[in-house]
Amino acid sequence: MTYRRVHRLTPLLRFWTVLLALAAALLANLNEAMLNRLSDAFNWYIVGGVTLVFLAVFVVSQIWWAAIGFQLDDEEVRLKHGVISKHLRTARFDRIQAVDVVEPLIARLFGLASVRVETAGGSSSAIEIGYLNRHEAESLREELLIRVGGETIENPDYVIEPIPIMRSLVGALLRGSTAVGIVWILLTLAAPLATATIIPLLVAFVPPAWEMIDRSWRFNARLDDEVLHLSYGLASRRRQSVPLAHFHGISISQPMLWRLFGWWSVSVSVAGYGGASNKSSGTTKILPVGTREQAMSLVALVGALDRAELEGYAAPEGATHPTFTSPKRAWIVSPIDLRQQATTMHRNVAITHCGKFVRRVSMIEVEHIQELSLRRGPVQNLLGLSNVRFDLVPGPVKMVARDMDVQEAEILVDRLRTRELPSLTLGT
Repeated sequence: MTYRRVHRLTPLLRFWTVLLALAAALLANLNEAMLNRLSDAFNWYIVGGVTLVFLAVFVVSQIWWAAIGFQLDDEEVRLKHGVISKHLRTARFDRIQAVDVVEPLIARLFGLASVRVETAGGSSSAIEIGYLNRHEAESLREELLIRVGGETIENPDYVIEPIPIMRSLVGALLRGSTAVGIVWILLTLAAPLATATIIPLLVAFVPPAWEMIDRSWRFNARLDDEVLHLSYGLASRRRQSVPLAHFHGISISQPMLWRLFGWWSVSVSVAGYGGASNKSSGTTKILPVGTREQAMSLVALVGALDRAELEGYAAPEGATHPTFTSPKRAWIVSPIDLRQQATTMHRNVAITHCGKFVRRVSMIEVEHIQELSLRRGPVQNLLGLSNVRFDLVPGPVKMVARDMDVQEAEILVDRLRTRELPSLTLGT
């Protein structure tokens, strides 16, 4: 079976930042005298020289392009690349966790996209095939999804309608860190302080705000045959497909300022995606900013609890039927969140509530809990308190039963120890 080719511009698009940096360095070292000499000497020889340089760069890039290829056989997808050092990456279809179409801004200008294949080995084992024509990338994605075992349809129904642009912008501005940064900048401008004090604040809050806007821009979700299809992105447009079987922990959260509009977000930990800080993997927010109705309906579709069970045992505002709560003496170590902290066991699902200012409810089927940790600090030890941490697959969902009575913490751990673990198959 022969290898299929990527687009000829792929090597240039992969290294465009390096080329841009070299051009910027050249311009930075030009002074007025040099520019005058170049202006005086400008003729067709210079035009020809510049043209030859661009042709040489393109010819060299084609050597790298000729070494890039991919193929799909009956068992796996393969990607080869490298001129001096040869590399071959493979991913078995039964180990693929998600298939995304990624369109970085520079690639979108040329109508190109890449196909990113996430595997069970984690983010470092992902394979990115690119660049391809946008239509070819979509076709390859569908072909891979079919090989994995799913099916695609032309127009699946929306689970989440495209998020309004204004909601994405306002949601980013009302994040706690962004709001504090804006207020501080306004105070700095109004007070006789050095403008340089603004720079650290910009570095601190602009990237997270931009990431939220980028990953919620025209965000929409569709559900088809137990596969959630996401589409989003401003600078880099992305179409992401994740089988529901690969979802582990689910979390619904609400920053304090979002209460003004009743907005919530939904995050998931996905097997194979790695930590939440891994920017190359797809988004782990399956609802960046939406209404309570959207959040609860979405979690009921993708999680283990139906809507009635969510309202009864996992309402995001706080626990209504908790199995374990923090005793009153825990106010010494948790004076603010004491009444919000609770752990609920319902059927085979563990649910934790926490946060007074940033409300959060997290849930996971107990069979997906990787490890259990019983921990107590020196003050907790004096008060007879303990935390029970649920170790999950890497991701944004963190679950801790906080400041429990020691005896109740031991009861919880003993109860979870008897959980039935899944067999070692895909998605567990």
